Amino acid sequence: MSMKDTAARLCSAAAAEGRNTLLEPELYAMLRDGGVPVPAFFTVAPDEASIAAMRDSVEIPGEKVVVKVVSPEITHKTEMGGVRVVLNNPAAIAEACRGIVATVRERGGEELARTIRALMVCEKVPVGTDLSSQLFAGMRFSPDMGPMLAFGFGGLEAEELAVRFKDGQGMVLASPIVLDAAQMLAKFKKSFVYRKLAGLTRGGSRQLDDAELLKVFEFFRMLAVDFSNDPETGWLVKDFEINPFFVSNGRLVAVDAFMRFSRETVVERSCELDKVNRLLKPKTVAIMGASSKGLNPGRIILNNLQREGFPAENIMLIRPDGEPVDGAPACKSIAELPWRADMIVVAVAAKFVPGVIRETIEHEKAASMVLIPGGMGETEDGKETDRAVRRLIAEARAAGKYVPVFVGPNCLGLMSTPGLYDTMFIPKPKLPLPVVPKDMRQAESALISQSGAFMITRMNILDFIKTRYAVSSGNQMDLGVADYVEAILAEDVVEVFGLYIEGFSPLDGLRLARLIRRGRAAGKDFIVYKAGRTSEGRTATSSHTASISGDYPSCYETLRDAGALVANTLEDFNDLWAMAVAFRGKNVGGNRLSFISNAGYETVCMADSISERPRFVLGKYDQATSDSILGILKEFKLNELVSVHNPLDITPMAPDCVYTMCLEAQAACPEVDACIVGIVPLSVMIKALPPGDHGPGMYTIEEPDALPQTLPPIVHRSDKPIMATVDCGKLYRPLVEALRARGVLVFQSVDAAMRAYQKYAAYRLGVD
Repeated sequence: MSMKDTAARLCSAAAAEGRNTLLEPELYAMLRDGGVPVPAFFTVAPDEASIAAMRDSVEIPGEKVVVKVVSPEITHKTEMGGVRVVLNNPAAIAEACRGIVATVRERGGEELARTIRALMVCEKVPVGTDLSSQLFAGMRFSPDMGPMLAFGFGGLEAEELAVRFKDGQGMVLASPIVLDAAQMLAKFKKSFVYRKLAGLTRGGSRQLDDAELLKVFEFFRMLAVDFSNDPETGWLVKDFEINPFFVSNGRLVAVDAFMRFSRETVVERSCELDKVNRLLKPKTVAIMGASSKGLNPGRIILNNLQREGFPAENIMLIRPDGEPVDGAPACKSIAELPWRADMIVVAVAAKFVPGVIRETIEHEKAASMVLIPGGMGETEDGKETDRAVRRLIAEARAAGKYVPVFVGPNCLGLMSTPGLYDTMFIPKPKLPLPVVPKDMRQAESALISQSGAFMITRMNILDFIKTRYAVSSGNQMDLGVADYVEAILAEDVVEVFGLYIEGFSPLDGLRLARLIRRGRAAGKDFIVYKAGRTSEGRTATSSHTASISGDYPSCYETLRDAGALVANTLEDFNDLWAMAVAFRGKNVGGNRLSFISNAGYETVCMADSISERPRFVLGKYDQATSDSILGILKEFKLNELVSVHNPLDITPMAPDCVYTMCLEAQAACPEVDACIVGIVPLSVMIKALPPGDHGPGMYTIEEPDALPQTLPPIVHRSDKPIMATVDCGKLYRPLVEALRARGVLVFQSVDAAMRAYQKYAAYRLGVD
């Protein structure tokens, strides 16, 4: 019988008895049919007659056996006296059975004793005492990510070992939906626990073949894909734990197991892409809440649309008085709109939102709605409003009515370059949009954020990046991050996605992972920041697996396995997103780095920042490159001060042109894959001061041979990544801004540049 059929039969029988867990003999049968080794065993009824008449025809190998209590109410068998190790003969086994029943009755009372279903007599599997002789495997159903597998060191200390070992070394997390069995094994091979099992540590010897590990991963893959949360079976596996697996004589034997299930399935959301497309590229827009007396959010949004060149004839205001504002016509109600709007922006108080949505659905007047109001779902009154709106939408959709898709509520809106609109209610002086030179290649990017504040602060900090789309999803009452990613992926224009995520609707995290995997296959980059790291595991306390995997680690590992570059800090997100946009068209072809600086400390720090894992190295100049650099140094009489090697310290005596000439030589070297230019602008030889008269010999960044004019052309001509660092204070901020405005990626320090580039390059190269 297949594992799927066995699982369905066992769950049905257990549910008929009012159970939501399977008993150990049932789990042994399920594991065995799934290809996982289990001890030889048989069961005995707990009554005296059955024990006395116990057959000895079932052969259990070994000198001793393990006798265990089987009860749906006894989870911790040892504490209740429900486990004994005895000699492998009928008399000793019978005595152990009687003793277990008596001890359970003594410790738990007659009522608990009556729950004993059977006594299980098992093979005593031999096991060593090495740290890796016991393993843990557990799969839990995460509301966001679906089934999550944890696999690593086991035994009584499984949770402690998971904490003590470095991330991913003592316990490996993976989605058996996103990764197949072979891919899970490949991920596990990068851990310390695998090195122990494979005999790759000092003095070690191989304990298991990979085929034994593959059996476990294939079992959980079958459990997750073929059985759990399948509408055909109707069962959901909430927890399935094996702790421990014994590593015994080259086998991986499951000696204790637990499974909790429920009669339900969780449906993965889908969205109406046509309506999302109309939201992103609308032909008609209506705005509700634009004031004629002040600069409120509705009026700012109107002005933004007008500024972006959205066709004036396709803008309509909805105002009770029907009066125009700033030249835009108005109608008195949604029902009076002259067309079905591709997008209605609702900028009124939260208490009016249910009525607005009801009228919109009744008259089928919108394909999408952007709900600006805050407070919905946050205060007590707001929560009731939020529930009322959700019911209204769900009932209308169930009835087959034409219902728009909704952004928000409590969102800052969207900006769409192809849609010619900006519904963010931030005045232009507060958030000036970037101006990218037409001759500068910059990857098409999308910034999708659950937090509007995160979105606009990134746009302000990284004001040299122009996004095709910027989306604030707000409270995600309807549309979530995954919906926007799906729609934008279908357009196939955006190359780099920047995502900020706080939470998901049911299974939206898994759906996003699938979309990221699809996007990566098409060559897209995904930079992700997942908030909520400190809350991991607070609500996930129902099992050991939940304690080990938590919510944040499950999300982190699943999105990373799907192909996302997950940032650990906000600064990492800024650096990695900027790098992904700037270097999208560059050839990230290897791990050989080249450095140039006019300060010795920077070249030392550059070398110190070389990563060991994955391995990056200093590229070695070929003879032509060395000769070229030496010629430049001789020309400027620096050859007695500077040695030609990598990293290259050109000293504070080098002028701007030495930087650019040496950089060109480095970038042309076939032994170099990427270049970092460290600029310490305090040198008198560097034309780095801001515009103005600073006295004789004090040159500014406006000089034609200053770095802001000479460095960018080299950066743009080269097919290799080139970045700069300016490790100085506010006086030299104009130098940084001038370089960035001309398309040079500039970091505050060598450490920051090295950290970001090595992480990004490893991502592009597909190595860990």
